[in-house]
Amino acid sequence: MNSATLKDWAQLVRVPNTFTAAADPLAGMCIAAMYSPNTSVSAPGYLPSASLAAIGSILLYWGGMVLNDVFDLAEDQKNQRPGPIVRGAIGLPLANQVGWGMLSLGWLLGSIASALIHGSFLWSAIVGALLVAAIIGYDGPCKSTPLAPGLMGLCRGLNLCLGMAIASGSRFPDLPSHLWLHPLAFCLYVAGFTLAARKEFLTQQSRTRLWLGWLICLSGILLFSWTIWRFPSPLIQNLSLKRGPWSQWFFPCMILLLAVPVFRRALGSIQSLRGPDLGLAIRTAIINILFIDATLALIYAGPWAGLLIAMLLFPTLLLARYFRAT
Repeated sequence: MNSATLKDWAQLVRVPNTFTAAADPLAGMCIAAMYSPNTSVSAPGYLPSASLAAIGSILLYWGGMVLNDVFDLAEDQKNQRPGPIVRGAIGLPLANQVGWGMLSLGWLLGSIASALIHGSFLWSAIVGALLVAAIIGYDGPCKSTPLAPGLMGLCRGLNLCLGMAIASGSRFPDLPSHLWLHPLAFCLYVAGFTLAARKEFLTQQSRTRLWLGWLICLSGILLFSWTIWRFPSPLIQNLSLKRGPWSQWFFPCMILLLAVPVFRRALGSIQSLRGPDLGLAIRTAIINILFIDATLALIYAGPWAGLLIAMLLFPTLLLARYFRAT
């Protein structure tokens, strides 16, 4: 067996997607902080808490990716997929230990992140445990079942909820009910393109599966847009008073416009039914997660929070030049 290199590990954890994982809890913290009287983005402990939340989420994502290849080893060998474990660059026992270790440490950091602000971590620990369970369910027993795309979507929705739980603390169950539509929209969006990507390695794709997957994905984008319009954040309400009612339409339209490249690629994959075209559409959909999170941060916490998350696009694109994202 060859010695593992940093490049092997980067490929194993799908390193280009790292910053999309970090963006979810940061956006969730921005959402919940607006409705938590004792919490704001300028509160003591908020910055280190956000840092721990981002790092913890990255570790959860990386752990999930490592265990995904651990569980899929037999299938990957059968289909001759050139992953680091299949090639023997990273040993199976080591990958298994690292994957579980990352999940455990990611859960712990998410819990500590809440304690830094509120002195308690009950709800962040619960949401983190549910996220770990969804990750394991997707990687393991449910991977080959119809539940798999929904579980992957649930992972993203719970990742956003983790940030909401960290920022709100004991008030997490009392957050306004319409805020839960954002995690639901994330579930639909990610479940949709996960369903479309289930047979990405095949040369010829199923048009029925692609249509169904991309339509579910579109429903998530539409739910994001409708929720932002129907339940405007306090910042949008203030903007409407200053600029006029038309400004309430700006951010819902932004969500739709930013998703245009995704569905342009999606239509291309449906027309060609080629695996490479589908892969390009999936990578575009994953990158769009950053724009969704940045928009949510912008409308709930202001332009600087949105800009910070949007800037994660640059390292994401740089890493995508050298490593596979799917």
